[in-house]
Amino acid sequence: MSKISPQRFGKYVLLRRLALGGMAEIFKAKVAGAEGFEKDLVIKRILPHFSDDETFVQMFVDEARLTAKLQHPNIVQIFDFDVADDSYYIAMEYIEGKDLHDLIEESHRQHDPLSVPQCVWIAIEVAKGLHYAHTKEDKGQPLNIVHRDVTPSNVMISYRGDVKLMDFGIAKATQRSTKTQAGAVKGK
Repeated sequence: MSKISPQRFGKYVLLRRLALGGMAEIFKAKVAGAEGFEKDLVIKRILPHFSDDETFVQMFVDEARLTAKLQHPNIVQIFDFDVADDSYYIAMEYIEGKDLHDLIEESHRQHDPLSVPQCVWIAIEVAKGLHYAHTKEDKGQPLNIVHRDVTPSNVMISYRGDVKLMDFGIAKATQRSTKTQAGAVKGK
């Protein structure tokens, strides 16, 4: 995690950077409203040098459109998609917890690995989210979504025990405008 001074980004305030990837960065943020209303959320924004790459921007737009259609307790929710400061971004649900990768690492460091029942519970909850995505229809047409990057770092576990799948950025779906070239591999 990277400390930054809180900075305005469109209608949001970026509080701290949570992750920096090859193409986007992710921030914990908040939005404020009337009468002291505040909500914590996550902002995923394209790195500046990718903002002019039409192919990448279209993939990012596809991710936002696709994920916004998925409303399920085991999938991180999308609240907003827009452009601020010449940068596309997705505003999504903030999960107070850890990703599964970090949880596994921490449990090993503490010599207290996750139990079989805990692992089965997590697998069942991820499977529920995947089943929903795989069978989701939009306007009577199947979306035919395949996540293609189900890894421990893309599974959030809240401190309350909620399990949520995130990052449909390279998902395969019928309604995406960007398609994978034949022979190209996406995901893990």
